[in-house]
Amino acid sequence: MELFKVTVTPEQQAALQERLVEVWQPLVQMREQLLAAAPALRQRLAVTPPQ
Repeated sequence: MELFKVTVTPEQQAALQERLVEVWQPLVQMREQLLAAAPALRQRLAVTPPQ
Protein backbone atom coordinates (compact mmCIF):
# COMPACT_ATOMS: atom_id res chain seq x y z
CA MET A 1 0.00 0.00 0.00
CA GLU A 2 1.58 3.24 -1.14
CA LEU A 3 0.45 6.38 0.66
CA PHE A 4 2.62 8.88 -1.16
CA LYS A 5 5.44 8.88 -3.61
CA VAL A 6 8.58 10.88 -2.86
CA THR A 7 11.46 11.45 -5.23
CA VAL A 8 14.80 11.90 -3.51
CA THR A 9 17.96 13.15 -5.18
CA PRO A 10 21.16 11.19 -4.53
CA GLU A 11 22.44 14.14 -2.47
CA GLN A 12 19.31 14.10 -0.31
CA GLN A 13 19.57 10.35 0.10
CA ALA A 14 23.21 10.66 1.19
CA ALA A 15 22.28 13.36 3.70
CA LEU A 16 19.41 11.26 5.04
CA GLN A 17 21.67 8.23 5.44
CA GLU A 18 24.26 10.33 7.29
CA ARG A 19 21.59 11.64 9.61
CA LEU A 20 20.27 8.13 10.21
CA VAL A 21 23.76 6.96 11.19
CA GLU A 22 24.12 9.94 13.56
CA VAL A 23 20.86 8.98 15.28
CA TRP A 24 21.45 5.22 15.16
CA GLN A 25 24.97 5.14 16.62
CA PRO A 26 24.01 6.43 20.12
CA LEU A 27 21.05 4.03 20.21
CA VAL A 28 23.30 1.07 19.48
CA GLN A 29 25.73 2.21 22.18
CA MET A 30 22.91 2.61 24.71
CA ARG A 31 21.68 -0.87 23.88
CA GLU A 32 25.16 -2.30 24.40
CA GLN A 33 25.46 -0.52 27.75
CA LEU A 34 22.07 -1.83 28.84
CA LEU A 35 22.98 -5.37 27.83
CA ALA A 36 26.26 -5.06 29.73
CA ALA A 37 24.44 -3.78 32.82
CA ALA A 38 21.58 -6.29 32.63
CA PRO A 39 23.10 -9.11 34.73
CA ALA A 40 23.96 -6.74 37.59
CA LEU A 41 20.50 -5.19 37.41
CA ARG A 42 18.85 -8.61 37.43
CA GLN A 43 20.89 -9.59 40.47
CA ARG A 44 19.92 -6.40 42.26
CA LEU A 45 16.25 -6.98 41.45
CA ALA A 46 16.44 -10.61 42.57
CA VAL A 47 17.91 -9.59 45.93
CA THR A 48 15.23 -6.96 46.58
CA PRO A 49 12.38 -8.51 48.59
CA PRO A 50 8.89 -7.97 47.16
CA GLN A 51 7.04 -5.01 48.65
